[in-house]
Amino acid sequence: MPIIEVHILEGRSSEIKARAAAAITEAAAEGFGVSKDTVRILVTEHKKDEFYVGGRAGRASDQARLASLAEEDES
Repeated sequence: MPIIEVHILEGRSSEIKARAAAAITEAAAEGFGVSKDTVRILVTEHKKDEFYVGGRAGRASDQARLASLAEEDES
């Protein structure tokens, strides 16, 4: 029985998480050759200040946007 952990930033709707879980279940069942009923998915949501990318808090896309703004300010 595959158990899959998904860690995301908080804020996504239940519908989005359910859609992702369905897609992950399909892929895991096919990839492992098991019944979809045996696939378990654990979703853990984190606050923005609990999630780090490259040693900095927040999403990578947020960090890229902030870096771009900083570069514009330096110009």
